[in-house]
Amino acid sequence: MIRSLFEGLLLGLPFVLVVGPALFAILQTSINKGFYSGMQLAMGISMSDCLLMFICYFGLVKYIQDSKFQIVLGFVGSAFLLLYGIYVLRRKSLSSKQNKQIELKINWLGVFSEIIKGFFLNIMNPFLWILWLTIVSSGTTGKNTAEAIIFMLGIVCMIFSTDVLKSFFANKISRFLSPHVVFWINKATGIILIICSFILIIRTCITFDILKF
Repeated sequence: MIRSLFEGLLLGLPFVLVVGPALFAILQTSINKGFYSGMQLAMGISMSDCLLMFICYFGLVKYIQDSKFQIVLGFVGSAFLLLYGIYVLRRKSLSSKQNKQIELKINWLGVFSEIIKGFFLNIMNPFLWILWLTIVSSGTTGKNTAEAIIFMLGIVCMIFSTDVLKSFFANKISRFLSPHVVFWINKATGIILIICSFILIIRTCITFDILKF
């Protein structure tokens, strides 16, 4: 059991260095809304990772491998990223006092929109499904069900822990950022998310031979 947990934690470590839409979303949310909102977003991301791994392990592989399913997921995911990027791009910067009020409202009054946002931001990427399918199928070989579950939870725990750390440090840095700098961080994050949405849809089209060259 301990070995399976250690293997999972070790395998989750490289995800610290992965640069993608989720990373920029966590940093932007933590800077604008505070640590707890960033942590909620990270929680939603980890929940989707956990769900995907359990789906892969418990036999719904045929749906994941279906090209039509992956194409639909790619288009829906790119649309979600595009809309979220536009929202971030057009969002106005708030003062630190307003940020504090929003942080309390979101986290203490039970509005968990960031969890939902993180969940769908992550799960709508069809290539993430393929990635977890590969990792789970190879990483759980020779393990019984209990060991496999511990292994997958180890991966999720490592990813969630590092995402929380990113959120924590982003929030700490935000105290030293002027409203003007935060404004341009929002603009840059929105543009990056929009670019990621186009990359996802182009990658989907090329991978599944939708675009003929």
